[in-house]
Amino acid sequence: MPANGEAAEGPPPVRGKGGRQRGGVALHGNDAGPKMAAAGSGVAGGPGPGPRGRWGGCLWVRGVLLVLGGLPAGAAAAPVSLGTSPPCRHHVLSDTEVINKVHLKTSHVTKRDADGHLRIKTIYDQSIEELLPEKRYLVKNKLFPQAISYLEKTFQVRRPAGRILLSRQCATNQYLRKENDPHRYCTGECAVHTKCGPVIVPEEHLQQCRVCREGKWPCGAVGVLDPEGVQDADFVLYVGALATERCSHENIISYAAYCQQEAKMDRPIAGYANLCPNMISTQPQEFIGMLSTVKHEIIHALGFSAGLFAFYHDQDGNPLTSRSADGLPPFNYSLGLYQWSDKVVRKVERLWNVRDNKIVRHTVYLLVTPRVVEEARKHFNCPVLEGMELENQGGMGTELNHWEKRLLENEAMTGSHTQNRVLSRITLALMEDTGRQVPSPYCDTLRSNPLQLTCRQDQRAVAVCNLQRFPNPLPPEYQYFDELSGISAEDLPYYGGSVEIADYCPFSQEFSWHLSGEYQRSSDCRILENQPELFKNYGAEQYGPHSVCLLQKSAFVMEQCERKLSYPDWGSGCYQVWVQDTSYLCSRAGQVLPVRIQMNGWIHNGNLLCPSCWDFCEQCPPETDPPAANLTRALPLDLCSCSSSLVVTLWLLLGNLFPLLAGFLLCVWH
Repeated sequence: MPANGEAAEGPPPVRGKGGRQRGGVALHGNDAGPKMAAAGSGVAGGPGPGPRGRWGGCLWVRGVLLVLGGLPAGAAAAPVSLGTSPPCRHHVLSDTEVINKVHLKTSHVTKRDADGHLRIKTIYDQSIEELLPEKRYLVKNKLFPQAISYLEKTFQVRRPAGRILLSRQCATNQYLRKENDPHRYCTGECAVHTKCGPVIVPEEHLQQCRVCREGKWPCGAVGVLDPEGVQDADFVLYVGALATERCSHENIISYAAYCQQEAKMDRPIAGYANLCPNMISTQPQEFIGMLSTVKHEIIHALGFSAGLFAFYHDQDGNPLTSRSADGLPPFNYSLGLYQWSDKVVRKVERLWNVRDNKIVRHTVYLLVTPRVVEEARKHFNCPVLEGMELENQGGMGTELNHWEKRLLENEAMTGSHTQNRVLSRITLALMEDTGRQVPSPYCDTLRSNPLQLTCRQDQRAVAVCNLQRFPNPLPPEYQYFDELSGISAEDLPYYGGSVEIADYCPFSQEFSWHLSGEYQRSSDCRILENQPELFKNYGAEQYGPHSVCLLQKSAFVMEQCERKLSYPDWGSGCYQVWVQDTSYLCSRAGQVLPVRIQMNGWIHNGNLLCPSCWDFCEQCPPETDPPAANLTRALPLDLCSCSSSLVVTLWLLLGNLFPLLAGFLLCVWH
C-alpha cells in the first residue's frame, strides 16, 4: 500500500466504453442497449457528466420522455426537482467535553469474551416529556424504539461484564491521574452537573466525586458513594429535545455524538442524540426519513466518527494508533481531533480524468482498517483497492465523517440523504473494526440427542443448529472454530455445518419429525397442520398463521395428580400472542414468563422468554419492568383434578343463596 502522499496503486483511470469514470473505479453499463439523444446535446448517447461526474438532470429527464413519446419534439421540459437533505455536519465534541479512560468495575474485555447483541439503554431527558403529546409519543413509542431495536439486532459486541458508571466532569476542566489508579481526580471541585452533549446526566449514573484540593495530593473521594449505575447495557444513549444553538442555526432534524469512552478498548459507552423540537414532524410520510436520520446519527455516536479513528483497535485488542504516556493518542490541535495513524486513515493521490482527457492529481483520504478494505474490494470487484474513500467536501463535520457520496450515493453513512438509505456491508465492516461486531447466522451448538432447540433467524420456525462431526477433517478453509464446548482441540477440524454448499458453516435450520421413517410434521410455526397431538403437546404449543417461535427458559412439565411428564427435546416452541385462553403480559424483551395452564386434563408448567415487540409489531409501547403479577387467569386450577368445576359450583351455590339470606334478614329486621 502506498505511503502518505504517494500515488495509489490500482487500475488506471480509463474512461471505459459504455462506462462512466468515478475516481479510478469504472462503472460500466450495457453497451448493446439503444442509444438516446438528449435534446440540445448534439451528441449520441446519454447526457455527459456535469461537475464531478454528476448527470445533467433536465436533459436526462427530457431524453427519457422523448423516447417514451411523452413530449413532442421542441416542447419545453417539465421542471423536475431532485430533492436532497442538508449535509450531515457531525459535531465531534471537544477534548474537554469527552471523558476518556472511564473505569468499569469487573470489566474484562478480551478477544475471547463471549459475544452478544449490542445492548443500548435509552434515557429520555425531561425535554422529551415537555414536547407536545403527539411528538412525545412519536419519539418515545416509535422513532427511537424502532431505531434502537434495529441497531441492537444488527450489531454484536465483546461486552464488558460490569455496570456502567460514568465519570464526573470537573468544574475547571482540569484533573489529575495517579499511577495504578483508574480514576481521575478533579483539581478543586467536580462540576455541579455532568453533561453528555447538551443533556444533563442523572446523578444515579455517575461515579463518586473524586478531587484533589488545591491541585495537590493526597486526593480522595467526596460525597455520596457510587450508586448502582446502569446495568445490562453496553451503551447509554441520552435523548433530548432541546432547542440548542445548533438547532437555530442549522436546518437539521437531530444530531448525536459520543461523550465517554471506556478504558479497555476505548469504545464509547455513552452518547447523546438531540432532536430539534421544531423539526420533529408527525406527518406519516416523513417518518421513514426521520427514522433513517436517527439511525445515522446513533451510528456516529457508536463509532463512525473522525474523533474516534485514533482509538480503533485491531482484532487482538491492540491500538492501531500509538499511545502517549497518558494512554491517549497524540492530539492534532489544527484539526481539534486525536491524530490517527495510517493504519486507520491514509492520504493518497488519485490520477483524475477530467474534461478534454486531462489527467490531474486528486487527493483523497481512505479508511484502511482490515474489514473495510475486504468489503470495499468485494463491493467494487477490485482486488487491489486500498480502502474506502471518505467524504472530502461539505465542510467541517461532513468531511472525513462520512463515506464519499460520489461512490456510495444512498448508503446510510454518506453525508446527505437523497433517497432510500441502506446500510451496506462496508459500514458494518467499519463497526466491526471498532469492536462492534456484525452478527453472523452461524451457531455453535452441537447437534445431539436430546435436541437443543432454538428459533430460526426470522422467528417463524423451531430450529436446531446443524453443527455435526464429520468422519474426516474438513478442508482447512472450512475449519472455523478455535474452540467448541466439550470438544478437544485435536478434534475441532472434524466439526462443521451439515450443508456442504453453505461451506460447512453451521446455522440454525428448520427440520421435520419422522416416526418409523415416515414424515409426521415440520417445525414451521405458521402451518396449522404442524400442531402436535393433544397428548404429545408437552410445551402447550399452538401452531397457525399467526404463531411465532419463542425461546423456552426451561423445559415444560406436564402434571396430573402424582404424574409428571417432560419431553427431552426443548429450548423453543411455537406460540401465538396468547397461550390458549390465558393471557401473559410481555412488557420488555427477555422477560421471563412463568406459564401454568390447563390443557386436556393436564397442567403444563414452563417458562418462556418474551421477544422484542418490534420484531412483530409496527407500534409498540415503551419497555417497562413487568408488574408483580403478570398472569391473568379467570379461574384457579385444582392441582390434582385439574378441574375448576367444584369451585364454580360453590360460587354458584353462594350466589343462589344470597337472595334468600337477604330476604330472611329483612323479615327479621321488620
